[in-house]
Order: sequence, then structure tokens, then C-alpha cells
Amino acid sequence: MQETMMTYVHEEQQVCREILNNYERNLASFQQIINKKKPRNWLILATGSSANAMLSVKYYIEKVADVSIEIQEPFNFVHYGKIRQSADFVLAVSQGGHSYSTIEALKKVYREDRVPTAVLTSKLDSPIAKYADTVIDIGCGVEKVGFVTKGFTATVLTSLLMGILAGVSYGEVGVKEKQRKLDELNKAIEHIPIIIRKTEQFYTQHCKELNSIPRFAIVGYGPSVGTAKEGETKFTETIRVPTQGFELEAYMHGPYLEVNKNYSLIFLKTGGVLAERMEKLKEYFSSYTEHCFSISMNEESERDAKTLSLDIESNELLSPLFMAIPLQILAYRITTGKGIDLGVRIFDDFDKVLKSKV
Repeated sequence: MQETMMTYVHEEQQVCREILNNYERNLASFQQIINKKKPRNWLILATGSSANAMLSVKYYIEKVADVSIEIQEPFNFVHYGKIRQSADFVLAVSQGGHSYSTIEALKKVYREDRVPTAVLTSKLDSPIAKYADTVIDIGCGVEKVGFVTKGFTATVLTSLLMGILAGVSYGEVGVKEKQRKLDELNKAIEHIPIIIRKTEQFYTQHCKELNSIPRFAIVGYGPSVGTAKEGETKFTETIRVPTQGFELEAYMHGPYLEVNKNYSLIFLKTGGVLAERMEKLKEYFSSYTEHCFSISMNEESERDAKTLSLDIESNELLSPLFMAIPLQILAYRITTGKGIDLGVRIFDDFDKVLKSKV
């Protein structure tokens, strides 16, 4: 049977369970770095889905471990950027370990030999592993389909665990608090099959409308901005229609002007201090386009046919662990609904000509 994106979506819960069960062993080398160096200013080098994942976990790690995180696109870092004097730890993230720009960026840091370096990857013997002091296993194995699903969720979970371990090492998280945070992660993971089922039902209910939409915008805030950007990545890779992921306030400063009756907005509702502002934005544009959808972490007080309610009671900062899954499923279902065969490669010579992978 041919593997598809959904093959790996259905593996996400088991992969996450294994990561959670084995985190002490898989993150032992990371634990050594933080115990010895106590780095507080992290530079993260990542692009694509890896960058989206790290943007998703940034606020959780910063809060739990009391660190400062800067995320840079590797290509710009190589040609224009520099490592700040305050940076005391560099983490490169590449699921497959073959991203040319991330490898070159890590080389640039590694040659300076000023700060400890680590790479987070699912292929421990990949080219990028040669240029880091420490190699950390994402724990998702290999995805043979070229559109990352379980790799994104696994990167998010592994990074959240790194934040918790750093918090413990720095004295920011006590023993009881650590266990509470691990329990929160486990509770979210156990909800994944329900999320899959709810999303499949949601697509079935709205498939005709979703399949016909020519333009999507996905709007989030805080930790869900990374999720919105991952939705952008998945939709453009698969559905192949213009799609952008926006931060809530940034969307309200210009991009909203392109809204018309054919335009679709997907609002990522994760609660928190900006929930009311997000709701006002949705209410406003509902009179301009009927294609306003929401994915809500919490149960909606008033049921809305175009709101996918996941009914999860969880910390807003943990939302990227499960909020991306509906976007992954919708991307695949809309793609197949439009008759696009993802098994047929397009731009087959792209990596060879542009040398984006090694």
C-alpha cells in the first residue's frame, strides 16, 4: 500500500509517546551541554517546517527555562548575518539533515568554535551532523513522503522537552512542576486520535466549499503564529494555491485589504489574552466572505458549523503540539479532493539546479 501524508499523521500519537518515554536518553547529550554551560541566549538556525516548529515552541521554552531565543533563516545568516556576542548556544534544526543552507550556517558557527553547537535531526548520520558538537535525535524516523507531518509534531515535542530540561537545570522548574509539565504533554498526545477524527468529519462536512477556494490566509497569535506558518507551508506544497500564514496584528496592517468573497480565512483560536481580538476580526470579515473558518483549541460556547472545536483543555503555549494536525489533514484532503496526485513529482530537477539539498 502506498504511503501518504495520512500514513504519517496516523503515526503521530505513537511517535510522540515514544519520544516522551525516551526523552531522558535521547536528550542526554543536550542535558550535558545545559548542565555544564548554562546557556541563556540561544541562536536557532532553521528553515521551512523546522523554522515553523521552532517559532511555535519559542515562547514556551523562553518562559519555562528563562532563556532568550533568536531564530534566524540560515541562508540570510550565511550571507548577511552574524552571531551576536551574547549568544552562548547554537541549535541547528533540520529533520532530514540535508538542508544546504542550514549546513552552511552551522559551518559558519562551528568554524568560530566560540559557543557550543547542537543539531536537532531525525537522521543522526546525515551531512549536517558533521558540524556540531552534539547531535540530538528528533525521534520521528524517516518520512518517505516529501510533505512533513509527524516530523513537525515530533520536532515540537522534542523541543518542548528540551525547554523543560533546561528549566530544571537552571532551577526554574522543580521536581513536582517538571512532572506536571510532562503530564500536560502526555494528556495532549492522548487527544491526537480524537483530533484526527474531528478533522476528518469537518472536512467531509465542508469538502465542496474547501475544495473550491482559490486563496487561503491562516491567522494566529503567540505560539500559533508558527502553526499558521506551517499551515502556509503545507497548503502551498500540496493544494498549490496561494496561502499565507499571518500573525494577528500584522494581518490587520495591510494584508486584510485583499479580502473578497472568494477569499478564505482560517483563524487559529488558542485562548489567551488575544482571544477576544481574534474573535472580533472573524466577526468583521464574516460579512465580507462566507469562507471564514476557525480551528479552536477549546470547546466553543456557541457551536459554529465552520469552527472545528478540538475540545482540549491545555496551556495555550502547548497548542502547537496538536493545532498543526488539523491543517496537515485539511491540506491532504483538499489536495486529493481537487484531484492532485502528490505521488507525481513536479519540478523534479529543482534541488539539482538550485542546490537546496545536499
